[in-house]
Amino acid sequence: MATLSPAYTEIRRLRSRGDCAGAIRAMRSHAPMSEEDAFEGVVCLFVCGDAASALNVCRTWPWKKEWAAQITGALAEMLTGGDAAKAVERARRALTSAAAPYDASAIYLMLLQHTGALGEAGAYMRQRLEPLPMGEPFLLTIMAETALTCGDWRQAYRCASAVLAHDPDDYRALIAASQASLAIGNTHEALGAATRAAALDMTAPAVLQIMRCQNKLGDHYAALGAFGRLAAAGVLHLDIRMELAKAYAGVGERAKAIAEYHALLGEPSPSVAALAALLELHAFDGEDGEIEALLARHRGLIERDFTSLYWVGISALHRGDRAEAARVFAKTRELAPVSPQALHAHDWPIPEPRLRHDFEQLQLLERRGKLDASGRQALALLARYHDPRAGIDAKIAPAGGDADALKAALSRVHHLPAAPFEGRALGENDYAAIEERYRRERLVAIDGFLCASALDALRRFSEEATVWNAIYNRRGYVGAVLAQGFAPEVLLAIAEELRRAMPNVIGDLPLIQAWGFKYDQRMQGINMHADFARVNVNFWLVPDDACEDLTTGGLIVYDVPVPKSWTFTDYNSEPERLNAYVTAHGVTPRRIPYRGNRCVLFDSSLIHVTDELHFKPGYENRRVNVTLLYGKGLSA
Repeated sequence: MATLSPAYTEIRRLRSRGDCAGAIRAMRSHAPMSEEDAFEGVVCLFVCGDAASALNVCRTWPWKKEWAAQITGALAEMLTGGDAAKAVERARRALTSAAAPYDASAIYLMLLQHTGALGEAGAYMRQRLEPLPMGEPFLLTIMAETALTCGDWRQAYRCASAVLAHDPDDYRALIAASQASLAIGNTHEALGAATRAAALDMTAPAVLQIMRCQNKLGDHYAALGAFGRLAAAGVLHLDIRMELAKAYAGVGERAKAIAEYHALLGEPSPSVAALAALLELHAFDGEDGEIEALLARHRGLIERDFTSLYWVGISALHRGDRAEAARVFAKTRELAPVSPQALHAHDWPIPEPRLRHDFEQLQLLERRGKLDASGRQALALLARYHDPRAGIDAKIAPAGGDADALKAALSRVHHLPAAPFEGRALGENDYAAIEERYRRERLVAIDGFLCASALDALRRFSEEATVWNAIYNRRGYVGAVLAQGFAPEVLLAIAEELRRAMPNVIGDLPLIQAWGFKYDQRMQGINMHADFARVNVNFWLVPDDACEDLTTGGLIVYDVPVPKSWTFTDYNSEPERLNAYVTAHGVTPRRIPYRGNRCVLFDSSLIHVTDELHFKPGYENRRVNVTLLYGKGLSA
């Protein structure tokens, strides 16, 4: 890299620590002594917000060095809205020179973001900018923002943190750190970074992040308060209005929330996120007519969006149209691989329990003659990495093309049974008596829950359908959800019949989620948690002889609901907190032992946990539970 003059070295230091006023004053006192100085002047002006002056220097300085002429020409194209492809190509040529400074790489990444060439941007950062170029805050900031655009939250967090280590008051780095933290689930850290950014500059990016975090934490009044600090200035950024609608919905201002969502749908480019949120709002309340009206106006958008279409399927099921629900959930399954809202369970390295499950399932399908050529290839590939002696903590991480092949084998649906089903799904039980007991105790066990044909159909589907695409690594179980293939006709029939059988407990409550979990015999089940629904229906598929200890293997329920003020993270993802809560209340747990075809029907707000598991080895002996959730009870 070329050397700056002492004056421009100081100018660079000033703008790098955020002292734009000091940097600009120094520039006015010192003319550039070289092209390197002149380029630093361009970068300083650009970073400090004086794009017009930066463009003027790009155009008027007599650039002699090839890298300098090319990168300033690229920046000029960007600043004037010129030929984006030409700008990218000029930036590429600039970076072929070893003399090009890191700030040239920053401009190149900005151009790649602008043109949507995210693959090239990601590859450049991996290949040319590792280890991170510490002490280059402009480049690191652009790297963080590029990584956010690419969905690489970890890289975004690394880069933003490197900037903040240099300057804890860097506004853009604080925003990037907040966005990355929120994306990976560190909501409180995200809120802290956003609050610090707002203290520096109460502008839209910081307020938006505060609103996102507060809505995520369930503090919707705080989100409204943050909006109020900006509303006086008349700032109505579309993403801010989206968070405003969420906050209104969270505090029960339903009409205001609906009005905001409709306003977002009235924009020249209607907000798909607003459409999905509006459909969800109506689906939670069983407002099928409102969903039909939205379909009439926005069918094209809905049919292309995974989340929107999911709520249409829920509505179809709620009004009793199982055929339409099946069609819609088949479509969501097709959309899932390219939807960021879907479950994409590729922890890397691959956890051994995930590979073991898929290997055993493909083996079963091969024995039953249900694997096509692609499935047999996947089985052969998984056999290369499957070690029956491997422990639960083992990881599988081949390199290069082998890694891509393994990921593909684990992500494809190799077999999806047609699984038609007709007739009655529920077993013979006195549901009037069950409802009465549920009203008294909020929990009831139902034996013989499904009729024999329904039990056999759902168990066979669970064994054979390769839709178990969610891995819960630390607990060793895999999951399958309604929108991503776990929607056989028999399951839809069960969900519909149960609403009719229990009009006073479920009745008009819509089914809002359904899933299956399948467990590794070497590990234990789901941690202590509650669910967001009103009514939880949890039933077990494999026969009694799969369980080696029939005094355990089922569910433990604590007869205490979580506070309604708790957020989803509070009651669903913090078992230590829940354990402290039940201990403080002195609650005696209720154990419901395992039995095949037993259902546990209970208030979803009650804290519950999988009992200890003692199941026989072998794929067909894995414990499988299915959960149906009706109505909305807690913050979701």
